[in-house]
Amino acid sequence: MQQFKLPDLGEGLQEAEVIEWLVKEGDQVKTDQLLVLVETAKAVVELPSPIDAKISKLCASVGDMVHIGEPLVEYEGDEYKKKSPSSNQSVSVVGELQTSDDVNLDENFIAGSSTSVNTIERKLNTTSQNSVYAPPSIIAFAKKLGVEQELKQSFFGDLTHKDLIKIFEEKYQLDKGGDAKQADFDNKLIKLTGAKKVMAQTMSKSWQQVPAVTLFDDADISGWGIKDDITLRLLQALIKACKANPLFNAWFDEENLTIQTFKDINIGVAVNIDDGLYVPVIKKAQDLTNKEVKHQLSSLIEQVKTKKIPPQKFLGATISLSNFGTLSGRYATPIVVPPQVAIVGVGKIREEAVVRDNSVVIGRILPISLSFDHRAASGADASAFLEEFIAEVQQ
Repeated sequence: MQQFKLPDLGEGLQEAEVIEWLVKEGDQVKTDQLLVLVETAKAVVELPSPIDAKISKLCASVGDMVHIGEPLVEYEGDEYKKKSPSSNQSVSVVGELQTSDDVNLDENFIAGSSTSVNTIERKLNTTSQNSVYAPPSIIAFAKKLGVEQELKQSFFGDLTHKDLIKIFEEKYQLDKGGDAKQADFDNKLIKLTGAKKVMAQTMSKSWQQVPAVTLFDDADISGWGIKDDITLRLLQALIKACKANPLFNAWFDEENLTIQTFKDINIGVAVNIDDGLYVPVIKKAQDLTNKEVKHQLSSLIEQVKTKKIPPQKFLGATISLSNFGTLSGRYATPIVVPPQVAIVGVGKIREEAVVRDNSVVIGRILPISLSFDHRAASGADASAFLEEFIAEVQQ
């Protein structure tokens, strides 16, 4: 028997989850015929057959995690030998990457949706009239919600993940009555996969390792112009605070109990999409002009959205920024991801009565949360950093 093993999918990925088999044992498959959909931390990947052969065994079930080099399919040997003179070699071919859509980002970054441009005919059941054109990620999500029938009336790219959720809610209310939010979602076991699984593992590890403390304060940004770029102003303030307090632009080594400070300020910026939280890094931010910072940030977000971002773009952050306030919430306790020492979170801007020149006026208030590793910095250190950050924000 010849095995088709999970190939190296690139970008440093070591495993993938089987989300759907497109063939069954005993099927005769053709070269380039799709065999299976797998999901990594970055994307849904289609794996095609590299040969004409008969499937003798499926080596993994839906929901299984498969590591690089582990078998996915066994072929019957004779037909494989006709296609390859080296019958002892395993088959390993990477499929087409499919992007997920509906990206929810900070409104100061980018907002919108994208769909894959690769049109692939996929059958939802055995009859030809039920064939549809849609990205695999959309089809897989539709099946999870039980609304795959609705795809048959759509054209490729018409429906996004948000659209499918809306269809699910409307269908439930139409068929059963009542509130969809109290429907199947209350009774479903949701398994974390891909980026969400990685995020859960990282957050758990961070919580266990880092004795973090969070300081809260407000900045009065009434002096900001209506055209001021909020994210750019925050990044500028973060750079200024790091220069004044290098202890926070650093990594902590818990094994050797050492603190490594850095000249370069590499800022990780939290970006949230449907598939999970990503933190691409703006490298050497202290040397960039405002225009260059905006260009880098826009480029990184677009790469996250299309899942075409190289893995090295997630590495090397010396401090992080989370602008969660564009969604909701005033204060938070952002998780410090080791070896970083600190992360700054900013909440939703609000109008509030403030005292200015002995008069009560309406001011614009920006809530700020600073979480830091208490092993690397004291409360006094953190207070000095936060004071510098707020002073720059209020300029």
